[in-house]
Amino acid sequence: MTEEKLSTIVIADTVEHEDGSATYTFDMDDASSKKVTELGLEFIIICAAYGLDIQDALQVVVNHGKMVMQEFDALEERVDGPYTADDIQEMFTDD
Repeated sequence: MTEEKLSTIVIADTVEHEDGSATYTFDMDDASSKKVTELGLEFIIICAAYGLDIQDALQVVVNHGKMVMQEFDALEERVDGPYTADDIQEMFTDD
């Protein structure tokens, strides 16, 4: 069995600009750099294949992420927990 090295991507520097944007500098190992390149190219090729503007496609991903987080937050609000094993047993035991 081969042991696989953990890839890393680290934010090395962040510069915030007056217009609200920011510039990020990343440090990453060779494995991470290769994977980021592969994923980026795959994304670009998929966008091209479907005739999607890259910024529009990224916005779809952001919107989907926001929707998922809203659903998660709504679900989390319905949970009263944390529950102990005794609490759960009481819920399902007829007294």
